[in-house]
Amino acid sequence: MRLSWIAVLVWMLVAACAQVREITGGDKDVAPPQLLAADPPNLSTGFRGQRIVLQFDERIQLDRVRDRLLISPPLSKPPTVRITSAKNVTIDLEGPLAENTTYTFGIGEVVKDLSEGNPAAGLSYVISTGEFLDSMVVSGRVVNAFSGAPEKEALVTLYAADDTSTIRIGRPSYATRSDAQGRFSLRYLRTGRYSLHALHDKNANFRYDLPNEEVAFLDSILTLEPGDTVLHEHTLRLFAAVSPLQAVREARVTRDGALRVVLARPASGISVRDVARVGGVLRWSPEWSSERDTVLLWPSDTTALSEGRFELRMDTTVLDTVRYRPVERMSFALGMRAAVREGEAEALVELRAERPVSGLDTALIRVERDSLPIAFTIERDSLNARLLHLRTDLPPGGSATLIMLPKAIQDIYGGHNDSLRIGLGRAAEQGTGTLRIRLEERVERVATVIVQLLDAQGRTVRESKLPVGERAVAWERLSPGNHTIRMIFDLNDNGRWDTGDLDMGLQPEPVVPHGETINVRAAWDLAIDLRIE
Repeated sequence: MRLSWIAVLVWMLVAACAQVREITGGDKDVAPPQLLAADPPNLSTGFRGQRIVLQFDERIQLDRVRDRLLISPPLSKPPTVRITSAKNVTIDLEGPLAENTTYTFGIGEVVKDLSEGNPAAGLSYVISTGEFLDSMVVSGRVVNAFSGAPEKEALVTLYAADDTSTIRIGRPSYATRSDAQGRFSLRYLRTGRYSLHALHDKNANFRYDLPNEEVAFLDSILTLEPGDTVLHEHTLRLFAAVSPLQAVREARVTRDGALRVVLARPASGISVRDVARVGGVLRWSPEWSSERDTVLLWPSDTTALSEGRFELRMDTTVLDTVRYRPVERMSFALGMRAAVREGEAEALVELRAERPVSGLDTALIRVERDSLPIAFTIERDSLNARLLHLRTDLPPGGSATLIMLPKAIQDIYGGHNDSLRIGLGRAAEQGTGTLRIRLEERVERVATVIVQLLDAQGRTVRESKLPVGERAVAWERLSPGNHTIRMIFDLNDNGRWDTGDLDMGLQPEPVVPHGETINVRAAWDLAIDLRIE
């Protein structure tokens, strides 16, 4: 009996040892590679060699060397960078370095560990060909000129003030990139006078030479002097300039049959000519964006357009020749969207069709409240062929149903709406809030201020223009929730924000966010002051 119990125990031990379990590799490696040693050592002076060897604490790989390796000051010939052992990187210089110059090799985004691809973020290697390391520093932030959001991976450059080359044709004296928070720091700089720029360098050539590149510049010249221990922070506002020449940047056919054309700069008008058409009439109805740099061209007939070529002309100038090639098949049913706008005594319903409207049968449209029809009016927008305005007597807190029977609305291609039932409702007085804004001017204002209220998604829900001398605005019947405010200083008084121009030394118009979240509450009347420094 005792022997049998021993046999059972042995069997259980063997079974336990035979169980298959998943083998784990331990905790995930999240540590970046560390620089253990370098030849010559980091922060060396009197460098005269042509080769640099960097030794790391783990096996490494190189990633996008051409795009990511940033050497400041830039070299006329890029070096050869290669892995010479599992943990070593060798940099072979292809030309002599300048005398008495401190060089910074930004290698943090190039070197990654082999196991997890963790970059050595922020790692730099510094040497000097002189007897000492230059020690001046310029730092700050790069932000979007309109939204104020941080701009990451912007190229930040310094040019010597007496350098006759420019950001368009020359190479900078120093360069770095902004981080995810838009911050930048140019270190190990020599004393002198510099101009400061930022650039989204799309072709990685250190030049502002593409029409879609965004740029920023500091108005004044920076003077770096010995003994200056004050660290000055500079804000660079990145903007896309208006193209000096008109051009077609994009042309494609939308799902609903429009030829969508994106232009390089705003335009007053555009015309289309069918290069191949002989006889017949083809009309194109334009629908412009508010900035007038994008236009939807609606053809009167979409049949057989894919065979033709179409000239886009502005006055007597041919901008481009394009094809009309739909990617998706147009739906016969006409889609409709409705949005209720608040009026003092009535509901203003905006009906937007997916295609321009050609016919409207009000007999097939009704508005009901408590199952009873109520009076309404409906009319077309004078500027937008896809927009209809419906007005009905709907008091605050009231609701109704908009009923559109089939074929109530017909588009220019013969399509029409399906049966639609759309709920309409206005918030009750006690369900909305009021916001009163007052400008507190510490300095004399010389321009109109456009005050915008944004919802939590960043959409503009209210806007008021305050000319010089006006300081207050009240927004009533606001939906409860978190909002933000921004002020646009309309320096040229054209009613909108304008971008900058590097060649003219013109900064984009200032945009100042309030900086605090405003909680609009139901039945509350909130007053805030916006300070203008």
